[in-house]
Amino acid sequence: MTFELPAAKGPVRDLAVEAGHTLGFALQAIGALVVAVLRFRLSLRETLNQTVFIGRVSTGPSLLLMIPVGVFIAVSVGELAGRIGAGGYSGAVVAFVIVGQAAALVCALMMAGVAGSAICTDLGSRKIREEIDALEVMGVNVIERLVAPRIAAAMIVSLVLCSLITVVGVGACYAYHLYVQHLPAGAFMATFSQYGRTSDFVMALVKATMFALLATLVACFKGLHARGGPSGVADAVNEAVVIAFALVFIFNTVLSELYSVMVPAVGAY
Repeated sequence: MTFELPAAKGPVRDLAVEAGHTLGFALQAIGALVVAVLRFRLSLRETLNQTVFIGRVSTGPSLLLMIPVGVFIAVSVGELAGRIGAGGYSGAVVAFVIVGQAAALVCALMMAGVAGSAICTDLGSRKIREEIDALEVMGVNVIERLVAPRIAAAMIVSLVLCSLITVVGVGACYAYHLYVQHLPAGAFMATFSQYGRTSDFVMALVKATMFALLATLVACFKGLHARGGPSGVADAVNEAVVIAFALVFIFNTVLSELYSVMVPAVGAY
């Protein structure tokens, strides 16, 4: 079953109604995923196809984006550290910025902007071609059949993608530290290992998974409720990307604050 949005009766009311329907759809989709996994009804073929598809469209842009981001962070940190005579502490800053924040955010932006738009376009095209309605008439659970595999695939890809992005970002900063600043490798690795914690990397993976879940839920919801032909699909994609970006930054702030409270910073134990 899918939610049908009522006609708009004012911008505030329409926004509140759509937010409520989105939340209801999210809870229904997560519940369908859990039930499908526990009862071994999750379509492995669809999940595998979606994993390959999402990984193919997201990996390249993510890595290409992370290289200049890593270099920009290295240049900014290197310039500031050089002015205050603390160039050897660039590894500590990289551990905090790349591992703790940038890797998960880059992964989230790619999942929302690239994978999310592709998922929304696919489901929206099926909606306007009345394929979704046909599946419901045949008694097929659309959320379990189409949405749950995409959620599972996005979460799997986000874990791998966040790990790759972290390696590329740290590697770019390390190369800049060695070959541009001509600083010793030992200083970078010493401060990186001193201030970089396993819990930071684990939290980055948790963030990436949560962001992938949010982006996929929004993309699926907007795709399944696309209206007005091809132009309606395009509008749904634009809305899905914007909403996903906003949710990512909101949840990133909340998760970062919770993590700082639960896990004290180095030197604050």
